Amino acid sequence: MQLWRRGRKGDAMASAWGNDGRSALNVGGIATALGSVGVAITTLFYALSPPAAAMPHQPLDLAGALAGAVAGATMMGAASTVGILFDIALAAGALLVAFEFARLGRGVAAAGWAMMFVSVLLFTFVDVIVGQVLVPLAAAHGESMAFLGFKVLFDALFLLGTVAFGSGLVLAMAAECSAGTPLVAKSLAYAGIIIGILGIAAAAACFVHLPLELAVGASIGLGSVLFIAIGIQLAKADANPSARSIST
Repeated sequence: MQLWRRGRKGDAMASAWGNDGRSALNVGGIATALGSVGVAITTLFYALSPPAAAMPHQPLDLAGALAGAVAGATMMGAASTVGILFDIALAAGALLVAFEFARLGRGVAAAGWAMMFVSVLLFTFVDVIVGQVLVPLAAAHGESMAFLGFKVLFDALFLLGTVAFGSGLVLAMAAECSAGTPLVAKSLAYAGIIIGILGIAAAAACFVHLPLELAVGASIGLGSVLFIAIGIQLAKADANPSARSIST
């Protein structure tokens, strides 16, 4: 009898832990919105930091980057700390949404969200380097070559992350525009496509040493604000499975 009761209790606990009443889309939307709030704050800290140090500045100005990393240590450190924490939430959200779109048979949208997941992974390294590596190296005398190496790596990861983000955003939002039952308002989807194209074009220009790093930063900042709204819409859409479309 006692064993039976324990078994029933164990089954109840397993049921409670195993079925929390939320789907991947619902949780993914919440995580996306929460992570995007943090990324928006992180972008603000980047904007308040010296551009030569905290942006993929083109052409590379080593002296300016070194001086900027020393002068902007507080803001760059804040960007790093906030960024790496909320990057985790955003990455989890993007991955869950990608899985859900794949499950629904929407392959293009799933690919777009998967690319944005890759982008967040790249930006996690960017956020680690900006405050945890560049600032200490800039403060250490005689370490300019090590700083140069990490600055070049930082710039490359920043630009690759922007290309991945922009490409994923264009794919995911284009799929929403053509979907019979879209989960994101078409006004947001069209805005996302424009932001994505801006990010891709600006990052490509920086790769050939054109000074469009501010446009790169703007695309990430605008995208993070957009994804707060998109994450909320995905969570709300899933809360009512019988009406899985969002009006324009």
